[in-house]
Amino acid sequence: MLLSCLSRGVRAVGRVTVSARSAGRVLVRSVACTLLLVATAQAWAARDDVRLGLTLEPPSLDPTAVAAASVGEMMYANVLEGLTVVDAEGRVVPRLATSWVLSADKRQLDVNLRSGVRFHDARPFNAEVAAWSLGRILAPESKNPQKKWFERVQSVQVLTPTRLRIHLKAPDPFLPFALALPAAVMMHPAHVATADQHPVGTGPFRFVRWEKGVRVMLERNPQHWGKQPALARAEFVFVGGRTEGEALVVEGAVDGLISVTDRTQPFQGRPDLQVLRRQIEQKVLVAVNNARPPFNDVRVRRALAHGIRRESFRLFYGEDLQPAFIGSHFSPAHPAYVDLVQRYSHDPAQARSLLKAAGVKPGTKVPLVVPPTRYGRIGSVSVAEDLENLGFQVELVHLGWSDWLNQVFNRKDYALSIIAHVEPMDLNIYARDDYYFNYANADFKALWERVMDASGETELWRGLEAAQRRIADDAVNVFLFMVPQIYVTHRKLQGLWVNTPVPATVLEDARWLP
Repeated sequence: MLLSCLSRGVRAVGRVTVSARSAGRVLVRSVACTLLLVATAQAWAARDDVRLGLTLEPPSLDPTAVAAASVGEMMYANVLEGLTVVDAEGRVVPRLATSWVLSADKRQLDVNLRSGVRFHDARPFNAEVAAWSLGRILAPESKNPQKKWFERVQSVQVLTPTRLRIHLKAPDPFLPFALALPAAVMMHPAHVATADQHPVGTGPFRFVRWEKGVRVMLERNPQHWGKQPALARAEFVFVGGRTEGEALVVEGAVDGLISVTDRTQPFQGRPDLQVLRRQIEQKVLVAVNNARPPFNDVRVRRALAHGIRRESFRLFYGEDLQPAFIGSHFSPAHPAYVDLVQRYSHDPAQARSLLKAAGVKPGTKVPLVVPPTRYGRIGSVSVAEDLENLGFQVELVHLGWSDWLNQVFNRKDYALSIIAHVEPMDLNIYARDDYYFNYANADFKALWERVMDASGETELWRGLEAAQRRIADDAVNVFLFMVPQIYVTHRKLQGLWVNTPVPATVLEDARWLP
């Protein structure tokens, strides 16, 4: 109706001569349209709710218990808060902590906490609660998905109701960052048993209801310790597939879509929508089992790196959403990033020469395990074609997520797979003997120890640069690209955090323009 009014207004203004009756109709119509335009503008100015479409529904709403990224999308910094947070510009800043001080020997981190903070059920947050929450991550029976980030924490000591001391086994320059991860949000012992269905936090929004298969509903927390968000209500609507999500946006049933990766063409040219690129660190790679012959030979792994084309993925997500290529397991958005994309240029002849030198015979059978994702289903075909061009005989093995996690990630029963790693700043996985790559390289572990012992940011960045180069030289995996992720939202919705690498839709700064 509004567009109809606008078009009628244009036609009316365009007339040169009209009859008295026509002029009267034009006047009435113009007045009606003016009132509608005013009412519509007032409605936009008054909006304090938002509905955002999310493709995947998580199995739980407790990010300290499950690794599903969609939990953090809804809960992180909205309902649940950590001691620190990775903010809208990608910086680690205080949250429930106000500051922290590292001891001279780098073995103690003293954390000062905010006073007067309460959970949504009015229970107080203090150092006792914080110590219990961190101790829950450290417990031997802990299933926390980011527990590995806290391996250097020895214990947590309560000094005062607002002061906490974290004792370290060894220096850990990443601890403030680890404390900002979704799995490190603060929980109260009274809430843990039901957190998977009804999370209770300290954040600017309170959990209202989870209508399974439909939506999760939040409302503004008027007792929040910080600034009050402009939004009073928020809904995360589970939209199912891409087509359904696009239709809901076009129809106005939702105000935007979270983490769109497939295409933006349906939204281009629409004056009511905007496309916002996110800095989520979703790194796609051909994972290689470094312990399984013939891939335990670095020459064979380098042959894969020379033989698999990144260029085949340039238009994978469409002309308008091209991915950034990578040459190591690191985000180009980080200040310590080293551009290693050309470390292995596409050179099938060089790849076949390396395979011959390693004694790999043409026709060698290789299973390529494929997860149920678009980059897996479609991208694996391109990867298989490249491998067969090198002389391998490829078998594509398609698995569901639970089977992929069990067979590849847990049991390491695979040769090659194609997978995306979404966790930010996760170079540390290459220092783990038990990780599914089976890299187990003593030199890299020594290098990583030097990274962890860095005395300052300059030394830390230098260590991260060396670590990137080392895993690229060893061709641990074939590093392909960063998955381009975007928000598609109404153009009047502003303030979503787009530069944080944490997969989270933080709403505290979101607002509607008039």
